[in-house]
Amino acid sequence: MLRRSQMSQSRPCVSAIFVHAGAGYHSTTNEHIHLGACNDSARLAMRILRAGGTAVDAVEAAIKVLEDKEITNAGYGSNLSIEGIVECDATIVDHLGRSGACGATAQIKNPIHLARIILDASNRPLSLRRVPPNLLVGQGATDFAYKHGIPVVPHDMVVSKNARDRYVRWRDDLRRAERGRLTPNASSATSSQAGDEELDRDYEERVRNQQRRDHMNAIMHGTWNEGQPDSPQLSPGLDKHEQCSTVRRSPSPSTPNRDPCSAANAHTRSLSPDSSPSKRPRFSKNLSDSNARTRSLLGPSMGSSETQKTGADATFAPEHIDLSQQIRPGSNDGPASPSDAPSFGPTFSPLGFVQEGTAEPRIEQLTTVADEDMITDTVGAIAIDMYGNIAAGSSSGGIGMKHRGRVGPAALVGIGTAVIPIDEKDPEGICIAAVTSGTGEHMATTMASQKCAERLYHNTRRARGGADIEATEEEAMESFILADFMGHPGVSGSNSAGAIGVMAVKKTPYGYFLHFAHNTDSFALASMHSNEREPKCVMSRIGEHSATVQGGRKVRVD
Repeated sequence: MLRRSQMSQSRPCVSAIFVHAGAGYHSTTNEHIHLGACNDSARLAMRILRAGGTAVDAVEAAIKVLEDKEITNAGYGSNLSIEGIVECDATIVDHLGRSGACGATAQIKNPIHLARIILDASNRPLSLRRVPPNLLVGQGATDFAYKHGIPVVPHDMVVSKNARDRYVRWRDDLRRAERGRLTPNASSATSSQAGDEELDRDYEERVRNQQRRDHMNAIMHGTWNEGQPDSPQLSPGLDKHEQCSTVRRSPSPSTPNRDPCSAANAHTRSLSPDSSPSKRPRFSKNLSDSNARTRSLLGPSMGSSETQKTGADATFAPEHIDLSQQIRPGSNDGPASPSDAPSFGPTFSPLGFVQEGTAEPRIEQLTTVADEDMITDTVGAIAIDMYGNIAAGSSSGGIGMKHRGRVGPAALVGIGTAVIPIDEKDPEGICIAAVTSGTGEHMATTMASQKCAERLYHNTRRARGGADIEATEEEAMESFILADFMGHPGVSGSNSAGAIGVMAVKKTPYGYFLHFAHNTDSFALASMHSNEREPKCVMSRIGEHSATVQGGRKVRVD
């Protein structure tokens, strides 16, 4: 161990970047766009790492790229709140577990940059021994950004056309559902124009005073959350074709006949110009070296069974490998991925390194919108720099039609982003970073990212009766999804769907181990280390009969 430590001090560590563009449903038509965004994000971050930049620098740069992509729900193009305002959340955490975060922040193009500024400022002392903040929300966060030289832009500069269109559809769905809920029974329902006009006049008051009730009841038994479709259900009285194709231009919830973007500008405020078991990697027993050479889960060619195990890259898998599941025809990572990289890996029962499956049974219910993304989720990144330090970050625009001022998991340490630092007395120097994506309120209930990181750090899983027992890393991830998250009484007993995607990295003397898992239809990821020329990208898709999917990758450091 001493020799390994001396070698690590004499030469730079292998740098690595891992990014995800959210869990949900990514249409096959737009798959190459999502993976292209991940590819661009990983490339820029790796350039920074190779130039000697820190892990925090790389995470910030990677997420900035994703925030600037309209197709993601972060920064520009994010979901609009019920008042037609974009409010974003972001967090960045360094290798010591120190964090900077902003929540419900409007008029900031790159909220991850604001989170980084808050992190830096939190490490500088204030006069009179005041404690500097590491989380700012709302107008206070926007004012802080302005004071520190971050441009504060008009509201409409962060609203994309697609986001505005989604807002109009959701707003009309909400109004129709609310109207239907308040309409008298059939014997007295004459659908008079006067009745409709009365509902319109009272609509603003109902929305503002009873948003929670409207938000839950309007969608019956569905949810507007980071893992759900654009429109939670077909609107009453409309067939599927009309629901998907009609351009609706009815008034917004606040004021009739106003555009959500122009209305948003009215909210500008004064200070803004526009305003313990072993922690070492545990592999399954009786797994030969030949069996360990399974297909990488972050390779670009998902139709190939070729194996690549060279340089710093190696793959790993648990026992009970089943290669019988067929690869989904016609799926690939898009033109940006290297053609000779390993493919998306094999299956494992009941949950393991699973190849890309198919979502056809779910898509059949949405045939008219098969080409439309139903992904409205958090993006995240984890980086390891040449100095051996790890960092993580998340950014999100939050749920569509959310309450004004709602703070999501991307702004909350231990929920959307978590880092377990190296213990100074640990000779192996193990550290973990985890980022999550999904139903934010449920992730808050379960402390999702922190719980996932702890499972991997201690190699434990939840057993019957709530006891923690020793497990492999794959079993730990499985336990996190099925027991700690989906099995939590606050999730299983909720009216909202429990959607989650998680990406975690375990840094050890034996390599960097990427683990990911999700119970949504798809999850877009990319990874790259400093000995690679191209990022490895994958669109992980859930199988026809699977409740969850998990996978991973090992980056060798020797």
